Amino acid sequence: MYGEFNQRRNNDLSFGLLSEDFKIYKNIDSVIHRLDSRVKFFWVLVVGIVMILFKDPIWMFAFSIPAFFLVSWMAKMTWNDYKPILVPIVMICTLAFLINQWLYPYEHTTFLFYLIPDMGVIGPAIPVSLESLLHASAIVLRIPLLMGPVRVFIGTTPMKDLASGFTKMKFPPEVTMSISIAMGYLPVLLAQLRSVMESQMARGYTFESGTKNPVKALTQFTPLMVPLVMRSIIRAEFLAAAMVCRGFEYDPQHRTYLKEIKLRRNDKIALILCFSGLGFAIYATIMGWPRWEVFSLPLIKSLFGIA
Repeated sequence: MYGEFNQRRNNDLSFGLLSEDFKIYKNIDSVIHRLDSRVKFFWVLVVGIVMILFKDPIWMFAFSIPAFFLVSWMAKMTWNDYKPILVPIVMICTLAFLINQWLYPYEHTTFLFYLIPDMGVIGPAIPVSLESLLHASAIVLRIPLLMGPVRVFIGTTPMKDLASGFTKMKFPPEVTMSISIAMGYLPVLLAQLRSVMESQMARGYTFESGTKNPVKALTQFTPLMVPLVMRSIIRAEFLAAAMVCRGFEYDPQHRTYLKEIKLRRNDKIALILCFSGLGFAIYATIMGWPRWEVFSLPLIKSLFGIA
């Protein structure tokens, strides 16, 4: 009986954010962990701006090799750290790819094939051209390359450094505290969700994760929501009382800190690299280089001899 319960528990909890292997903050020592939180926040903004400016999938991937993959390797991040946030967006990426293929104008394009071939009853439909393929690839590739740096930032920055960094950047103390509490509470909320799910499964309750009925899917999680809401309210009351006792409301604009954060040598080097990458990206965009019409399309046509 215990073996059957343990098997059901592993099937229901072993994927995504509820996995025991998933940690919001990865408490290890690395070059990226030791960087100032303000530098890492600026790096996330730079990568996001560049991914929005670039329209060419080859340029986007080439820029992401030093700007994201190398940084991820230096931060000692693994696939298991990204899987809970990247796997669920596969459906979003697939839908975005199909919609862009469907809506892209196919006049005066290099036709390749039909996404839905001629099957007698239906088809052919949704023509795929080289131009639409490059256009859709650039849009879809942008999604994980925008989410990945955020995961690195959260996974390498403890909450105390995050709050101190936002305060140094002149964010209001109330906003800084709200952000740090929200991000710090996420692991607690996930742990409580695991606890409630295990308690309900020990009583014989089964969660059908594969159901396609939205009403049934919403109904089966009702036994989880009531305990979670009650626990969250109780925790919020204790947290509010602790903040009042420690004088959070007393002149937060002039609060001092025991440990003041300062930019060190590695932080300045990282900032120079970020500014250099951003400057090059802006210059390349002004020149019109990172567009698939200018770079990828002629390159692929010349490589494969497409007229």
